[in-house]
Amino acid sequence: MGSLPPVRTTSQFRAERFSDRNVFLFLVCSLVLIGDLCMIISAVIVTEFYASSLEGSPRLAYVVLPAYLLAAWRLGVYRRTVLRTVPASIGSALLSLAAALGLSLLASYAFHAADSVWRGETLFFLGLAAVGLVSLRSGVAAGLHHREEETTPRVVLLGDDSVRSNCDRSVTATIDVRACNWRPLESDPNFLNDLSRSFAGADRVVLSFRALDERRGWARLLAQIGIETELLEPDLADLKPLALRYLDSTPTLVVSTVPLTVGKRALKRGFDLSLVLLAAPVVVPLVGVLAVLIRLDSSGPVFFVQRRIGTNNRYFNCIKFRTMRTDLTDAAGNRLTARNDPRVTRLGHFLRHTSLDELPQLWNVAKGEMSLVGPRPHALGATAEGALYWEAVPAYWQRHTVTPGLTGLAQVRGFRGPTERRCDIENRVASDLEYIRTWSLWLDVKIIFKTFSVLIHSNAF
Repeated sequence: MGSLPPVRTTSQFRAERFSDRNVFLFLVCSLVLIGDLCMIISAVIVTEFYASSLEGSPRLAYVVLPAYLLAAWRLGVYRRTVLRTVPASIGSALLSLAAALGLSLLASYAFHAADSVWRGETLFFLGLAAVGLVSLRSGVAAGLHHREEETTPRVVLLGDDSVRSNCDRSVTATIDVRACNWRPLESDPNFLNDLSRSFAGADRVVLSFRALDERRGWARLLAQIGIETELLEPDLADLKPLALRYLDSTPTLVVSTVPLTVGKRALKRGFDLSLVLLAAPVVVPLVGVLAVLIRLDSSGPVFFVQRRIGTNNRYFNCIKFRTMRTDLTDAAGNRLTARNDPRVTRLGHFLRHTSLDELPQLWNVAKGEMSLVGPRPHALGATAEGALYWEAVPAYWQRHTVTPGLTGLAQVRGFRGPTERRCDIENRVASDLEYIRTWSLWLDVKIIFKTFSVLIHSNAF
């Protein structure tokens, strides 16, 4: 393999890295200047539109500009990770503009000048500035994304003759310590100089050794001379580790994690409880009326309690209005409900068709067993083409990594009713997993509003 193949020389590595840093620095400076120019041009346009003198331009412009720069810097608007993503770049810029507006209004109130600045031309100015920032950042994000797609990370692989060939596509240069006759010694400054120069300009240095002692020796040496180093562990590829943690002084690998952080779960829970409390004055009397009607329509209990699969595949008792005759109730859900099902009562047909039979599940939401939005909980005996749901869809259990919902993305897409074909449950699970991957509070709000349009559905029987 040789010492260092002529893929790129050390000087080329350094030149490319220096170029990348300078390009990014130039980009940030240009963004600051062009962003300022957008606001100045917006103020001039507003001035011309209102046919006034320059002194008559929106007074907030003089305060918004420095306030925007301060807010943008504090919010990390000019970070590379933010700039290369269109939603993050635009969102952070507009958030900074909103923060600047808030600071400006506070200043205007403090100096008793609010009436003179809160006018139509001020809103016009802010709208033009927002359009300019959105256009600018969209172009920059697209350009950065295109540049990164064309740029290959510079990876140097250091190892013995066990270096894996399946890594060749991602490796820029390979160093075989056997061919170079290198050993991890600290006593030879000439060797350390050659070693350090071999890694100059590399984005990643990866070690691949068969012997554990040799791997440890090289890792300690590179750590001592200040080179960021990784260990190639092909035996762990199937586990797909996410992070490294420690149990006392022993390292552990994180191989799975919850899809929603503690903060996101708290936000979602607070949102659920707020809406349940707001709906309670309307829901409680309605539940009472429907309970009386159910008792008058047929004998038996008002509520139907069924064990279903909840968060992390733990069972919970799901509450619904009873819609079937008591003597024909299917507790395990082994038999799918069919159109004009003789087991369903007269009132039950109406409750199912309008989805009102699910109303008592707000109590499950209040208890924390369910959420307003999430994957719908299924009965244990539910099947598709004769196969249990988890037998029909291998990824089925992943949908239970979040709290089940009263409604969900699958329901607003029309995937509800009996699962007579295997694709019926496959579509639901695919939508549920998409919801988990892309969760946001705004997504919950959209699903709740869309639910009102599908409460009455042809497959609800």
